[in-house]
Amino acid sequence: MVIAVPPSLGGATTSRSGFQRILDDLITGPHRIAPGVTAYVFGPHGTWVGSAGIANVKTGEAMQPNARLRIQSLSKIWLLAVTLQLLQEGKLSLNDTVAHWFPGLLPYGNEITIAELETDTSGLIDDNTLEQNSAVYLARVKDAKLVEELKAIGARIRANPNTPVDPIWLIRFAAWQPLLFPPGIRYSHSNIGWNIAGMIVAKAAGQPLPTLYSERIFQPLGLTHTSYQPQGQIAGPHAEGYQINANGTLTDSTAWTYGKGADGAIVTDATDEATFLRALVDDKLQVRGTFLDLEGWSGGKHTGCPGNAFLSVGAGAASWAYAYYDPAAGSRIVVLLLNGRLASSANKTNEPEAAAAAARLYCDA
Repeated sequence: MVIAVPPSLGGATTSRSGFQRILDDLITGPHRIAPGVTAYVFGPHGTWVGSAGIANVKTGEAMQPNARLRIQSLSKIWLLAVTLQLLQEGKLSLNDTVAHWFPGLLPYGNEITIAELETDTSGLIDDNTLEQNSAVYLARVKDAKLVEELKAIGARIRANPNTPVDPIWLIRFAAWQPLLFPPGIRYSHSNIGWNIAGMIVAKAAGQPLPTLYSERIFQPLGLTHTSYQPQGQIAGPHAEGYQINANGTLTDSTAWTYGKGADGAIVTDATDEATFLRALVDDKLQVRGTFLDLEGWSGGKHTGCPGNAFLSVGAGAASWAYAYYDPAAGSRIVVLLLNGRLASSANKTNEPEAAAAAARLYCDA
């Protein structure tokens, strides 16, 4: 399915069958990786928005190009944008430590800065690591009351995966774990670090994150399909998300959010996500220079075609999200959203087929 998109994003809308075939291949056959998929493609040949597959298996509703999904870790770019706006306003410094804003939250809080939290160089453990071998990490927690709370939370999640969990519990769990390395010396992804950064941003601004995002990004950019919803069922029209089981059956996992916060808070559609990225690249949010410095832009990812690009990936229990974009020139942007993941996926690494599809869309834009 193809629809027109706002001309303000640039380029004449085009309908190219090759793009549709790329989407169709992701949702058909024995090796399908999602029930449904949407994509936004902008490049030298114009703008294309399309979809394929199913948004809701129970009702049979077809996936629409404007279907809203959780974009998982792509949400981190939104937090970074708000952080850098507050930096410009003098409300925080990237060199501020965790202890500066939340004394006592972490035993090593005076060693970790906001910049390290938002570049995944803090040395903090990741929530996925805690969940994969929780017994080992629980043995390190010397607060008996906290151990019982964490065990009770785990039991509730096992009984009902839709159970909401405040991210503060994972932060408190992580505080008993040693750092993986001294802060600032190398990369290691930590959703927990990003959630601490979200807490700092809200405290520095004196406003809750949903209000900050709405006033600073959603409203100024006219993002009518975007909201801050890190946990639970998604309010408003949206595509359901699914786990694809080994036998091909589907399990609705839309609300399997496991303590998400700012690390995976954004619900949006492909066009709104592309509008945000375009605004970031075009410096409409007035943070482009610092953003490129923090993201380490030095040629970006090889895409298989002339030129390089940033690749951002988000993965959760119910959806995958990919964004390729050229921050140097803003000449191409691709957003690919899928409402499913394979149950056999043992970690959050890319599904090769989806990553390849995103790269093909980018190269053909």
